[in-house]
Amino acid sequence: MTTTQARTKWGRTKFGTGRTPAMAIAVPAGVILAGAGGWLSVLVGVTAANPALGFWVFSACLTMPAIALVYVLVVDRDTLEGAVERPDDSIESRWYDRAASGSFMDLVAGLGITLIVLTFVPGGVSVDLDLVLAAVLAACFASFGIRYLVLRRKG
Repeated sequence: MTTTQARTKWGRTKFGTGRTPAMAIAVPAGVILAGAGGWLSVLVGVTAANPALGFWVFSACLTMPAIALVYVLVVDRDTLEGAVERPDDSIESRWYDRAASGSFMDLVAGLGITLIVLTFVPGGVSVDLDLVLAAVLAACFASFGIRYLVLRRKG
């Protein structure tokens, strides 16, 4: 016998035959995951002179992202109030796909042009790899964001 569950603001998840609120799983699991991240920061040694303080700071900073991650993993979309039935068929999904493919082409073209220019620079160029990767990531974000906003504005 199947029963129709009412949709809720925060959604539910299925485990066995019963239905549990998604946040009832996400909050404790997220706190445990954040604690593990804090403990890892102590083990790695990035907590400076006071490991206990470092543990609590890292755990506090990781708690909300960890809860959000667990929530996204356990929530059943069909139990969320206001959720679209088939999100892949929405116009926003098409904008996203077009922006992602366009920004990938921007990335390939930009890196190709940069490689060609750096190949012909006499003596070579010495750059910090961290800065290069941060610049590539920022360029990807900017390209995708601009393309998505333009597509959304066009309709």
